[in-house]
Formats: sequence, C-alpha cells, structure tokens
Amino acid sequence: NLTDSYMFKWGNEMSREGGKSAQIGSFMDPSLGTNSIILTILSGIYADYSLVPLDRTDEDAYLNAKLSISIARKIGAAIWLIPEDICPVRSRLIVTFVGSLMATYEQPLQ
Repeated sequence: NLTDSYMFKWGNEMSREGGKSAQIGSFMDPSLGTNSIILTILSGIYADYSLVPLDRTDEDAYLNAKLSISIARKIGAAIWLIPEDICPVRSRLIVTFVGSLMATYEQPLQ
C-alpha cells in the first residue's frame, strides 16, 4: 500500500543519495512550488544539479519545474503535469509525479 509517508521517506532517501539535505514532509508544503525539492529527489536518481538555479524567483521556479519534468521524461517516467501544476503546489498532481518517479526507479532496467 502506497502512502504519503512512504513516498516522503522514499523522496528523502533519494535526496540524500543525490547528496542533498532537502526534506519533503507534506505534498501541500508551499516550498514545493520552487521545485527544488523535486529536483533533489531526481538528483538521487539522475540529474546534473549544476543546471538548477539557486535563486528563488518565480521565473527560476518555473524553469526548475520544466527541468524536473524533462529529466523525469528522460528517465522514462510517465508524467501528466506541467510546470503550471507544480509552481502553485497542486498537491494531488505532485503526488502522482513523485509516484511515477518511484515506479520508474523501482523498474528493472531493460
């Protein structure tokens, strides 16, 4: 059974594997809008974190969202959201995004 708490634990583990300390504790957390947490999760799977802007402007948040979606697609994740869903923190769509990352990560390489 896939619960939010299991997804948080997995996301935080991926963040640590990518050498980052960002933590996710709620899919309603406004900091998800900057998309840096999702990028830290992706860094544990596959990412060049040097591409991520360190500024926290709305434009940077949008670019981070686009980058995370592009990386997720590149690793084979099924993605049904757009940057405009991530930046305002549409939690149910972010849940499906993280779930898709989990499913992709746990699939054996073919």
